[in-house]
Amino acid sequence: MIKPEGVIQRPRMSVYIATSIDGYIARADHGLDWLENISPPAGDDEDYGFKNFLASVDALVMGKNTYKIAAAAGADKWPYHGKRVIVLSSTLSSVNAQSEIYTGGIIHLIQKLYSEGIRHIYVDGGKTISQFLNEGLIDDITITIIPVLLGSGIPLIHHVLHESWYHLESVKNYTNGLVQLHYVTVR
Repeated sequence: MIKPEGVIQRPRMSVYIATSIDGYIARADHGLDWLENISPPAGDDEDYGFKNFLASVDALVMGKNTYKIAAAAGADKWPYHGKRVIVLSSTLSSVNAQSEIYTGGIIHLIQKLYSEGIRHIYVDGGKTISQFLNEGLIDDITITIIPVLLGSGIPLIHHVLHESWYHLESVKNYTNGLVQLHYVTVR
């Protein structure tokens, strides 16, 4: 079978992220304290489906700022135990024992991971998500909207180069005011 030119075999790539109502994923100083103010939903899924989502992925690809936030929690609170974590960075000199640094091109990384048996990747971090969107690599996006207006901060999307359309697959409302949207890329 001949593959169309430009089409690569690759893993499914998903985004799973929380934003404020005004579309920020963190404060300007990378602070996430506003996420800690969320009261648990009464009788609902307390982790908003994150454990099930994480169980479905083989690896994570994230930017250095997202990595720094996750690693700052310490080894005992590292949220990605048992998962391969690739940190995109040309400036970090080291990462924790559960992670690895990657400095090459995204397409090469995705082809490499696929050849190593990786079939589902969790892409995290605003700039990293935008890089993957610009390459047309994101297959689905789950956004949990937190009922807070931050006014400023780090946006979910940075400089996307082209228009992309998505199909709304599901909406879940939580009793504490959060709304989770799941979109699938229209190809």
